[in-house]
Amino acid sequence: MEGFGYEQGTAVVWLQDTWAGPGNPATFRRGVELRSYLDGEHVNRTRIEGATDLDDPQVQKAAAALQRDLIATHGQRYLEPGRAEIERFGDPQHLIAKNDDLRAHFYRRVKEGHHTPKDLALVAEVEAKEAELKDLRRQYAIALWRYLAHLYQHGMSPTGIARWTEQTVAAVKRRIDNVSTAGAAAITGVEAKTWAAYVARGQAPAADDHVGREPVWHLSTVLANLESRPGAPGRPPKP
Repeated sequence: MEGFGYEQGTAVVWLQDTWAGPGNPATFRRGVELRSYLDGEHVNRTRIEGATDLDDPQVQKAAAALQRDLIATHGQRYLEPGRAEIERFGDPQHLIAKNDDLRAHFYRRVKEGHHTPKDLALVAEVEAKEAELKDLRRQYAIALWRYLAHLYQHGMSPTGIARWTEQTVAAVKRRIDNVSTAGAAAITGVEAKTWAAYVARGQAPAADDHVGREPVWHLSTVLANLESRPGAPGRPPKP
């Protein structure tokens, strides 16, 4: 697989046939090479070359899996920058000390009033960095929700989604069955409070279930709502 812009991949499908000619019956295998291409942003431009038996169920299955992996590969470029930036950012608390005991001692000293102006400036810097990191993680969470929904929309199994999103299968299944308000908002491209307002006005579907007091939707419900919206993404039709 190649990871940016114009994706391409190759797979070989082995088909088993029974020899119908003279002599003792025997089985043999013939290979079908599939080459699939995904044209940048346009998933619907995916095409397959090299397949001579597209009607064969095994070939169809392999072609579909190859296309889904190309879509997943393409989507990774939207996740990687955020993931890398969070990793480069590191832990803001390490500006004070990497050792937990030393850091606890520092905060205890500040709390007791035994600090210098430099100490207070350092605390302010750490708090600002933590706010910045929180925003980076929020942006990455939005991208991850959209990526997961994209893979699900194209028919990828929870096992496949788990592999591409680096989550457990159980975590992926929970996300599919229980999309939170924040998750639904991320997928549809609006703020959480906006999604909640749409639901209250009947412009978005009512929750499929509740986890405690938290309303949740099935991923298919959110995607169906998104696909039914005319005009700009994120804006539902007026009731």
